[in-house]
Amino acid sequence: RCSTHGPQILTGSDGRCNDMFRKTAGLLLCTSLASTLVCGHASDDVGDSSCGCGGDALSRSHYLPPQDVKAGDDAVVEQDKGSETDGLCTEGCEDEGSAAMVELDGGNFQMGSDAGFFPEDEEGPSRKVRVSPFKIGKHEVSNERFATFVAATGYVTEAERFGNSFVVEQFVSKEVSKGIESAVAAAPWWIPVNHSDWRHPEGVDSNWTSRGYDRSTHPVVHVSWNDAVAFCKWSVDGGRLPTEAEWEFAAGAGLRNKRFPWGDKMYRKGKTGKSRHRMNTWQSTIEERFLKDRNVFHHSYLPTQDGHVFFSAKNAAEDGWELTAPADEYKPNKFGLYNTVGNVWEWVNDWQGPRDPAKVDPQGPPTGTNKVKKGGSFMCHQFTCYRYRVAARMFITPDSSASNVGFRCAA
Repeated sequence: RCSTHGPQILTGSDGRCNDMFRKTAGLLLCTSLASTLVCGHASDDVGDSSCGCGGDALSRSHYLPPQDVKAGDDAVVEQDKGSETDGLCTEGCEDEGSAAMVELDGGNFQMGSDAGFFPEDEEGPSRKVRVSPFKIGKHEVSNERFATFVAATGYVTEAERFGNSFVVEQFVSKEVSKGIESAVAAAPWWIPVNHSDWRHPEGVDSNWTSRGYDRSTHPVVHVSWNDAVAFCKWSVDGGRLPTEAEWEFAAGAGLRNKRFPWGDKMYRKGKTGKSRHRMNTWQSTIEERFLKDRNVFHHSYLPTQDGHVFFSAKNAAEDGWELTAPADEYKPNKFGLYNTVGNVWEWVNDWQGPRDPAKVDPQGPPTGTNKVKKGGSFMCHQFTCYRYRVAARMFITPDSSASNVGFRCAA
């Protein structure tokens, strides 16, 4: 069946949905149309990867249609105008200590990668690029910072206006799961959960402390690109999201052609347990008995049904966290930035498209359907989503949100 949830009324472009799981080179998407699930190829706008943590399949406009709400850029602009008429602070409103911006001088660096892990992501070609001086946040924006923004402005996120967002199935309570009738065919471990938002990360019966620890200092999730832009404008003068070039420059911290912000080795040599980990990613409890066949899991090309098995097993949390980690967890890079890889995907300003050939301050395509996100997340594992690398990238629509997507600001 196309999903663990919902009716088994499924059709594909060739009438053979089950066969298409293994044979198609593109994504499959279960889209809710009235009470029927339709299984077919995802459009190019959703993404073209047939593997990974499923994060490229979570585009709201293809899966979660609006429910009598106004969303997107118009909604953000509308709220901004309202806050101005109320005499509220609308730009540069966060104190410097909370914003924690790092001033970078800019300079030349090698952007992109020719390693060829995911050709469809267009990580390459690797080339020399120069970025001008800019500021960027040390940390991913936390729940408590976002709460301050909401309290000051009355902002309502797109997930709240739509009434739903994407959550990984195993983290949803049994009670909430009973009401779920659909899932993403390309990544059935992701399910649309009503009333999941930044305050309720796993659904209506969850909050920042419902998992037994306080997540107020963890990165805010279930925020769209539009939500992130609104926060950054409010936070600092000239606040915005970083360009992809700025993000890679800041994350790489002066290293040349390295996979991670510290080099090419994922783990600390000679360390065991939590101390060997440099970032928050997924460690599977089924690794020893299930993940030995590197022919199956080569470069993350994971069959859909095996991916569902993988993400139905618990995260072993050897790095200390089963979901997000605090925004200041682990050692920062040489520029003072925390968690640029792992933890949560981070929105950047660029539209999806081939790498901008500009040699100075590339901005990406002028228009598009999907926005770029960078850095991977706690859902990433070397066999399912080897995108917790500086050059890696993924794409979803700017009104989309999920429990592993956040952001940091620039100026």
